[in-house]
Amino acid sequence: MQIIKREDIPEKRQVRLTIAVDRDTWQASLARCYQGVKSVCPVSGEPTRENIEKQYGAEFLYQEAVNDTYPAALVEAIGRSDIQIAGTPTLTVEEIGADGYTFAAVIDLYPEVQLGQYRGLSAVYPEVELSSDDTEAALEEYARANPHVEHPDRAAMGDEVVLDFEGFVDGVAFEGGKGEQYPLLLGSGYFIPGFEEQVAGAALGEERDVRVTFPKEYTPELAGKNAVFRIKVHQITRRAAPVLDDDFAKKQGFADVSALRRAVMEGAVAQKQAQAAQQFADALVQQVIDGMTVTIPDAMVENQLDGLIAQLRGQLEGQGATLEQYLEYSGTTMEQLREHAREQAATAARYELAMTEIARQEGIEITEADLEQQYEALSAQYGLSKELLRQQLPPMKLRHDLKLAKARAVVVENGRRV
Repeated sequence: MQIIKREDIPEKRQVRLTIAVDRDTWQASLARCYQGVKSVCPVSGEPTRENIEKQYGAEFLYQEAVNDTYPAALVEAIGRSDIQIAGTPTLTVEEIGADGYTFAAVIDLYPEVQLGQYRGLSAVYPEVELSSDDTEAALEEYARANPHVEHPDRAAMGDEVVLDFEGFVDGVAFEGGKGEQYPLLLGSGYFIPGFEEQVAGAALGEERDVRVTFPKEYTPELAGKNAVFRIKVHQITRRAAPVLDDDFAKKQGFADVSALRRAVMEGAVAQKQAQAAQQFADALVQQVIDGMTVTIPDAMVENQLDGLIAQLRGQLEGQGATLEQYLEYSGTTMEQLREHAREQAATAARYELAMTEIARQEGIEITEADLEQQYEALSAQYGLSKELLRQQLPPMKLRHDLKLAKARAVVVENGRRV
């Protein structure tokens, strides 16, 4: 890797690096990429590199090799240039051939942050009181969390069903309209209008057709069209609130219903105390953010958006759904989803900038011992091995999160209650 040129763009707080990948690195990558694609790319005759390039074009392997080599080259170039980046750089391949390639990276620099006061701030600390309404609400919440569960033979609104479905328009299946073993709460409104109401009444194991019309504001390919979904119900679960009596209390491990009520009230008080502490901390942190002067790079907001979308994708997959299905059935495009979440992403970026600058000014560092202690705590909390946690939450990400948390603690611990 060689940095051919560096161009500073101060008015945009950007740097443009022109980076060359050398012949040896390039040829080694092309050879690796050939080995990776030869078994999955159908060709006429033997799947030699020459035949693959002849049928798919030399640029096919070139693209694979660029994707293979540019990350390491970019990281090395950024390290050598001693710059702190604010988001994912914009890359453009400028020259490419058998001897290697050059690419330009336009990099948004981490912005200059001017903090106001962050120690000795004041905020209201809410009083913690538990009213009779709060108590009843807590008991109702406990009952909902510990329902009486039945598995009836026929579904009704309010039941959760697990079903297979496949959608057809004019007898032709459409993309994104198929799901298997899909959990759906009837009455949630998650599916398009009319779908859930027609699932209600279906018997366990029954196959039936559900006829719906896509809303006019749906995705253009399906908006306003009639569709038929063929469904099969695999499971029906009905949850009902239990009667709060001594029998129920004993099943929950309490001596009687009075002991259950006391435990629930204590939990409600603890929750209100935690909420009060959170509101106090949030108010202090907001003052820090409001007193900060900074211009947030677009790339930083885009990075936060990517994180929010990835978080949503993970939540949906945990519920047996996909992001694509969510977009399809909510009639939302990815662009609309990102735009809707943009302000949330900008808020997250402002928070990160403020806490990162506090960490810098306070000299906060996260040691290996800090990381190990946190992995052990997470392992105990979630019942996962530390090795698996390190894969799901890499040390670099955990180190960053802990640094922000310690910076936040500086603000809160030095705040005053009013």
